[in-house]
Amino acid sequence: MTETPDIIYTQQFVAANVQYLDYSEREEAVDLLNDFDLETGESNIQHDVDENLAGYLGYTDRKAATKLEDGLTGVYPTFTQDSLNLTHKQHHELADKIREAQKNKSMLWQGVVSFNPDFLERAKLYDPETGVVNQRAIKRAVQKAIPEMLKQEELNVPETFWWADVHLNTNHVHVHIGISQTKNTRPLKFGEPKGTFQAKSLKKIKSIVHREVEDKVSRKQDINLEKKIDELKKDVVDQLKENLQQQQQQKMLEQIWHALPKYKDKRRWRASNNSYDFREAKLLTGKLVDDLLKTDLNQDYEKYLLAIKQKDSDNREKYGQNISDSIPKKQKDLHDYLMNRVFDELKKVDAVSTKNNFSERVKWLGIEGNNELIEVLSKQLKNTKSDITAKKLKKEIGIRKYYVGILIKENKNENYLDQISELKEKGLKNNVQDYLINDLQEKYRLGVLQLIPRNKRDNDNKTEYQKLVNKHVDVSRLSIKKINEEIVAQKNQYLDEWLKVVKNAKDPNVQIYLKNQGLENVNLSEYVDLQKRIMQAKLAIKDNNKKYANNVSLRNQKNGKLFKQLKKDYEYLKNINSKIDLNQTQIRLNQASNSKNVSRQKNESKSLAKKENTERKPTNSVSPRLLSKLSSALTSVKKEGQERINALRRNLDKEDDFEKQDRIDEIETETGRSMER
Repeated sequence: MTETPDIIYTQQFVAANVQYLDYSEREEAVDLLNDFDLETGESNIQHDVDENLAGYLGYTDRKAATKLEDGLTGVYPTFTQDSLNLTHKQHHELADKIREAQKNKSMLWQGVVSFNPDFLERAKLYDPETGVVNQRAIKRAVQKAIPEMLKQEELNVPETFWWADVHLNTNHVHVHIGISQTKNTRPLKFGEPKGTFQAKSLKKIKSIVHREVEDKVSRKQDINLEKKIDELKKDVVDQLKENLQQQQQQKMLEQIWHALPKYKDKRRWRASNNSYDFREAKLLTGKLVDDLLKTDLNQDYEKYLLAIKQKDSDNREKYGQNISDSIPKKQKDLHDYLMNRVFDELKKVDAVSTKNNFSERVKWLGIEGNNELIEVLSKQLKNTKSDITAKKLKKEIGIRKYYVGILIKENKNENYLDQISELKEKGLKNNVQDYLINDLQEKYRLGVLQLIPRNKRDNDNKTEYQKLVNKHVDVSRLSIKKINEEIVAQKNQYLDEWLKVVKNAKDPNVQIYLKNQGLENVNLSEYVDLQKRIMQAKLAIKDNNKKYANNVSLRNQKNGKLFKQLKKDYEYLKNINSKIDLNQTQIRLNQASNSKNVSRQKNESKSLAKKENTERKPTNSVSPRLLSKLSSALTSVKKEGQERINALRRNLDKEDDFEKQDRIDEIETETGRSMER
């Protein structure tokens, strides 16, 4: 069951209609014992939509619902901005304003502030034994809140006036409010003044009334929570500034510096800048902030989020369960704020370094960041009319795709090492374990060889590479031109051996292996048959291409059915492989956030590479995973020319077909409730 909030505010608007005056002032027109349900915020009164201004005054100050306070001058319980109880003269003046508003067809906004009795009791404004309500405190709270709401709506003009009455005729004390104008100043919509108020305006009147009415202890708690949130935010910012002085962050700042467009006005270095030329620097800075929030700033950051969560909980208790979760917005606000602090630090220097290492920028940005930037650059390429700009964009897109491919390979390779470690640590020592570990080591070794450019592989490496490719290649990436009976035979032999081992579902090694491969819920026999079927179809297509080279029509007829089946098989295999890639990438990302795991992975990588006598050598770059061979290729990146792009692309194996990642975005809304009568 939804908890009853401390306070509810509902509002509706109607146009003036003098014919409704007498009807709306009738006391029998309302059920004085049950006119509002605080639990739902809904009115139990059925009333005409053209209720008018003068009639609403008669309704709000009717004696059956209101009570004149003791000790105050005035003969009407109605109050306004200037008076807590109206005199006869003030009441006549108010009535004159209402008549003028009716004459000018102004809008009437009817609002109700309704209080939870428990809240008023806690605030010491209601005595349940005597039934006495401190109307004066409630009126003063409303007097303070309404001007702020009117200011929000740009209704704080001389033409605007309002009045209100505290109603005591129901279980929940509530205040009826009328707002109008002697002459309309609101924008017109379809010939009538705009009636709807902004959600934040309605929220403002609730928050101010609550703040003014609540007891000092509760108010002090709210203030302390606000202070705590501000202090925690300051702690996170201070921690950021300290961390930016560390060597590792200095390297990252260097990459951001070289990615920053050299604007004359460096005030444009802001998180709100979404221009093409600023995108890379923004992505790099966002990644730096993300990394720090997950590591060095995490303790203070988590405390900050908990405090925000507590404030949301308090607000729901005060104003109802429809209060939006503010954490996503606060997270984005803080994230942008921290990014801006990074840009501020970079404004203080004229240059970070004379070295402009494009390759390190690409590595720092990672797979997802580069894919996002590639998409942005591709849109820019599509819209550009300059051949020079188009050439530069094509070059950068090509290079980034090249390195995304390398990063994906590196992630896969390190994931194989993680899986080997897990099998050794959690598996059972037996022949099955030996087979699966050897299987993973071969896949790792193939990945290492794939990272060595073709023209850099020696004869031994080429022989080993081809043997491993024939055994472990994704059959969907085997080209029809290259496939032959020997490759198919080797691949089939491997698949039969592999299936015989992994079908032993009770073995703990198999369970670990299949889980890490993303094959837990896959029919393994069908999976193997699918791969064999794809290879046989490709062999048949190749054979038809040769047999019917001079008869294109017959060749197409023969191959048409094969291609149609291949398309279906590809989709099925793609779904399985995407689960494997997603599973392995997620494992890698999770473990990369743990420094101990990263350290272990590096050590095992070096150990295994040494044991297998690979060609891979240590590198001085930030990421020790990249080959020294890669650094020489990176040097050439700085030089102009499309020929170098083509050379870089030729270094990639043709079967490496890397796909882009998906992306996400946000919005929040607030809904009103029905008006209380």
